[in-house]
Amino acid sequence: MKTAHLLGTGHTKNSIFDDVNKGNPDNWYYPFWKLKSQFLKHGIELNTPDVFVPRVVDFELHQDAQKKLVAGVTAYVMLYESSNIRPLNKNKNCLKKYRRVFTWRDDWVDGDRFVKFNLPNKIIENKTRGWIGRDKLCCLIAANKSLPSRTELDLYVERVKTIRWFEQNAPHSFDLFGSGWDAPAEKSGLMNRVKRKIARFLPRRNQNGKIYFASYRGRVASKLETMQKYRFSICYENVRDLPGYITEKIWDCFFSGCIPVYWGASNITNYIPDDCFIDRRKFKSHEALYQYMSSMTEAQFICYQEKIAAFLGSEKARPFSSDFFAETIVNTIVGDLEHAK
Repeated sequence: MKTAHLLGTGHTKNSIFDDVNKGNPDNWYYPFWKLKSQFLKHGIELNTPDVFVPRVVDFELHQDAQKKLVAGVTAYVMLYESSNIRPLNKNKNCLKKYRRVFTWRDDWVDGDRFVKFNLPNKIIENKTRGWIGRDKLCCLIAANKSLPSRTELDLYVERVKTIRWFEQNAPHSFDLFGSGWDAPAEKSGLMNRVKRKIARFLPRRNQNGKIYFASYRGRVASKLETMQKYRFSICYENVRDLPGYITEKIWDCFFSGCIPVYWGASNITNYIPDDCFIDRRKFKSHEALYQYMSSMTEAQFICYQEKIAAFLGSEKARPFSSDFFAETIVNTIVGDLEHAK
């Protein structure tokens, strides 16, 4: 039996491989359970470093680039976060230390060291059709954060603009969920960390006495269960125009039967048909977007749902599945191990 470690922020006690973990309400751990199972089929045991600590493992698999690598141990990396959030993920000196780099960035894939992979999901279909149980128009579920440095690609700021528009113009049609919206946005730096800690003990108001976000309804136990109560969800990636950057956000909408208002990957329609989502780029204003959503008939809404269901059941969705993810990672690494014999 060969051994390997999976390294990533907060990954301990093999909890990331536990698909029935209480901290896994929306199947986030499922792809990693599949990954561990696929490795076992090839005689490789994958664990977090604290569970199995031999002197030397056969290889390490990192979730996002790490500053320090163990000398003499072959390492692979899966780039999950964009480099705008995790700068190490584009650091050439760091990435060259890895045997292979698994990346969603289409413009980096070279058929050799840089291997294409998509951020994985447990593909499920919501079979409910129409507006049954969806009495509310629109929601947004995301954490209140910001990028470490400014960029014109920033969609965190666009989320806030959308939230503010709804609060001012259609407050009864919109609800905001997620962590941190009752405090200053999460940023790097000591001063901001102090502000956020202090804010925990204060009313949900800013220095002018106004509530930070009047539409804020708190955190959610399950994104999927929450979105099943809404017809539309604001679905902006953290940054825009990165080819291949398609995260769980749009998939959570699909699985809950909610229609996503999407803004993110520049080539999204290369992967997902344009009749499965509302493309935010096509609307010049929030007013135009709101008019489109609020005037949609139930028949038109069901048409979107049917298109989404057809896509989820097709081969086009498979590259985003947990099976495809596990096969891509495992087959690549096993091939390297066999070649090294």
